Amino acid sequence: MSAELRGARADASSATATAAPVLEARELEVVLPSGAGVGPWTGTVHAGEQVLLLGPSGSGKSTLLRALAGAIPSHQRGRVTGTLQVDGLDPVAGGVLAASAAVGFLGQDPVDGVCLPQVADDVALPLESRCVPPAQIGRRVQGALDRAGIGGLGERSAATLSGGQLQRAGLAAALVARPRLLLLDEPTAMLDADGVQAVREAVAAATAGGEIAVVLVEHRLDDWAGERGVAGLPPRTIALDSSGRVLADGPTQVVLGQHGAALREAGCWLPRELEQRLGDGSENALARPTTPEEGEQLLRVEGADLGHAGRAVLTGVDLAVQAGRMLAVVGRNGAGKSTLLGALSRLDPPLRGRVDGAATGLVFQRPESQFIADTVHDELAASGAEPAAVDAMLQRLGLQEQREASPFSLSGGQQRRLSIGAMLLAPRPVLLADEPGYGLDRAACRTVLAQLREAAEEGRGVVVATHDLRTVQAADEVVVIADGHLHGPMSPAALRGDEELLRRSGLVADPRAAPGADPGAAPLADHGADTGAETGADPGSDPDPDPGPGSIGGTETGPRGPLSRRNPTVLLALLTGLSIVCIALTDPAPLLVLYLLLGAGAMLGCRNGPLQLLRAQLPFAVFASGVFLVNVLSRPGHEPWPELPVRVTEEGIVLGAALALRALVIGLGALAVARATDPRSTMVSLHQHARLPARYASALLAGRRLLDDLPRRWETISRAQRVRLPLRADGQVARLRPRHLLRCAFALLVDAVRSADRISFALESRGLGDGPRTLWRPVPLTRSDAVLALGVAAAITLVLMLS
Repeated sequence: MSAELRGARADASSATATAAPVLEARELEVVLPSGAGVGPWTGTVHAGEQVLLLGPSGSGKSTLLRALAGAIPSHQRGRVTGTLQVDGLDPVAGGVLAASAAVGFLGQDPVDGVCLPQVADDVALPLESRCVPPAQIGRRVQGALDRAGIGGLGERSAATLSGGQLQRAGLAAALVARPRLLLLDEPTAMLDADGVQAVREAVAAATAGGEIAVVLVEHRLDDWAGERGVAGLPPRTIALDSSGRVLADGPTQVVLGQHGAALREAGCWLPRELEQRLGDGSENALARPTTPEEGEQLLRVEGADLGHAGRAVLTGVDLAVQAGRMLAVVGRNGAGKSTLLGALSRLDPPLRGRVDGAATGLVFQRPESQFIADTVHDELAASGAEPAAVDAMLQRLGLQEQREASPFSLSGGQQRRLSIGAMLLAPRPVLLADEPGYGLDRAACRTVLAQLREAAEEGRGVVVATHDLRTVQAADEVVVIADGHLHGPMSPAALRGDEELLRRSGLVADPRAAPGADPGAAPLADHGADTGAETGADPGSDPDPDPGPGSIGGTETGPRGPLSRRNPTVLLALLTGLSIVCIALTDPAPLLVLYLLLGAGAMLGCRNGPLQLLRAQLPFAVFASGVFLVNVLSRPGHEPWPELPVRVTEEGIVLGAALALRALVIGLGALAVARATDPRSTMVSLHQHARLPARYASALLAGRRLLDDLPRRWETISRAQRVRLPLRADGQVARLRPRHLLRCAFALLVDAVRSADRISFALESRGLGDGPRTLWRPVPLTRSDAVLALGVAAAITLVLMLS
């Protein structure tokens, strides 16, 4: 360590000497089973201190954060040596649940960062785990959502949020309990400039009181720093080299000044002012020196309205993709970037207008969604190229050593290069890429952009959807999506000179508006049953909430009718009692009366019409018919119609009718309860009144959250697989065959298992365990519940007495 760095460290230490140490590590080293690791590191982080953890991809930044959060070895295998204390706790020995008392964590993937179906309940979970009085929880939840810039989304279903909105919701959950240590792993990866500003301001507000320490991992240093440049970054930086060893630990200005060149060489993004001072600035290195001449129009969109399910996201679209040119598409989260790529790829036909021209290949934001082979070599060969071309592409991608490795075992940058290489081998003149720099460090991003640039120079048309200004600078021209329309094409220089259009594109923050706020939504209530989810933005793994090339949309309807206001535990108890009575009955007459009474009650209580109720009972009716026929034709006894070609007995008719009606009554009761309740109120009620442990209740709700997300994940995977298939003769994307569907199903299973593990970690990081807790919005028992129970019991008793 240099004398300058030691002196700066001493000055910083004296400045924080009055603050209590939150994090203390001595010779802390983490080694994973693969041999990769991070450390050893010895240091202290004090309350109120913000620390930037900087290093190239694969240097162990995320590994270190997970160790600080207690996830290694409790959730991820690894060997941890040295000592670690977080606010007096040992995360390594205690695990995630113990560390959650002092640590707030926000990971890289926002989809798995929100555990429960409703946003407000997820944000309230850490407060309930810390036994915060229920009267205070609503105010604190609303405050956390406001600070994250999503104050109006508390009552929304997580399934209706975009990736950026989910990221902010995860941040609100990490901050709401006022942890002593806040760990942020690339919190801005899915956000536009306004979203980055909202997250930055939320973190600044959380640390303003001097009680919370922050450790931040971030590639997008310029976006995080804002207009202040290096001065806007966290005051302290811990820099790692490519092997995970600590390169430097000290004031950010000093660390970047002394080691900036080495960090850039290793693959780290640096602030723009430092890049320019070091020479070979990233923008100049990536930008094409001269704009090429206009080439052949490979693809044309004329007078098109683009959207899904009859809802237009973009209107009046006119756009040409030219050979030899790279076109960047920019816009705010949800503006329609992914919708445009979906139309260009022929996955989504336009609502109006035409899309004509050459075949396209689409590289999804998450390349693992479209892998179709077991090895890297076979993934490239699946594009139909000659063996010599496949070997040449392996050499070009630098993946010769990974030739026989699984594509899923590669790093993020390697996966991105592989997916682009596979598309380059396919005979498709137009290449589309959705957020190609997402989650990549400088080296990986420059390699990917170089691939795309080379494709353009070879005569292909390249279209890139992005919210990264450096990627825009590498393009030949750019279009901006704002207010449902396309603006441009224009040169990147022209866009950078138009401040208003830069703000509308989401590339720079708009200082005139509160980022992400939703002023039209009502604040949260402290008590009461769940009000149900609103229909909102379509979900997706992409940063756009519009249902683009990797996602679909949907609507939700909540429970309605008088029964929806009754306690779910009471309804389930009544259903259980009714089922027991039905099982005991063998006479069809009382069962028929119960069925008619229950049908009338379901229509009134759930506000369902007769036809709607009959359609809903169709599966039960089919089952009941089968039960009736089996008994009628197989039961021995008296045959009232011996002349029939089949044997029919009176005993079979009576017993078959009773069993069939039994199935119909129980099925109708279950249907009524399902339509009158929602998962949140049901689980809360069972926890509150039936003593279901909170851990199981929340785990079941998290499972429902994952289940709600499966259709979107299936759509993403199946669409990603479709674009790998050979095009039909008319140029349209082919449909998946059974063998392709089996691969999609396996990919979905793997994705769901991985998500379940990440959600389990997120639940524990919110403090969900077996200890005492409070309940924010209980589901009370009322006099109306007692009246309903007595009325149903009286009706059943009367039917039994009269039968």
